[in-house]
Amino acid sequence: MLNAETPRLKFALYGAHSSLGNALLCELLSRQHEAVALVDDLNSMTVRPGLRAKTGDLFDAVSVSQSVAGMDAVVCLYDSQSVPTASGTAAAKQPHDLYQVVDALLSGLPKVGVERLLLVVDFSAHGGEPEVAAALQRIAEHPLKWTLVDAESSGEDLSIEDFSVLDGLETDDRRVQLRRMAAGMVDELETPQHLHQQIHFRL
Repeated sequence: MLNAETPRLKFALYGAHSSLGNALLCELLSRQHEAVALVDDLNSMTVRPGLRAKTGDLFDAVSVSQSVAGMDAVVCLYDSQSVPTASGTAAAKQPHDLYQVVDALLSGLPKVGVERLLLVVDFSAHGGEPEVAAALQRIAEHPLKWTLVDAESSGEDLSIEDFSVLDGLETDDRRVQLRRMAAGMVDELETPQHLHQQIHFRL
């Protein structure tokens, strides 16, 4: 619950349709923050108080800057199947890997004065990919207030409603675990403790 000392913040989220993305949206809205889901199709997201949708291409720095202008922070669930990309010939010519995402975010966010980035990647699934090492080196050298989160996006089968009422569920229920993970990420956004560091969340 938001108290008088807690400011209402605006967060942009890439990967909102994933189960973890919906847990994050539920957690943000429950704390009375504002959330903007960045999607391919505006009709794919049901807007509600505190939540709206915008289109944008995660792999393009100009699109990123246009999509996140006015936000206090950006959360990117890189492994979500629903991260927005370009369409048609533009998409065919565009690299779609972690380095391209990191480059687009690090180039796009500063252009519009967004200083905070939470980048969520399942590093165990990408450990052998050469662009991952290049992406990590690129972000390590950047002054943006970033935090890397090693976590699974955990599918796209759960909605915001699935996380709204957790009373009576066992602690090992996936909904409880994902909501707890989301709470930890929002805690980090509200009160940063791991700037320029990597943290781990596992189910």
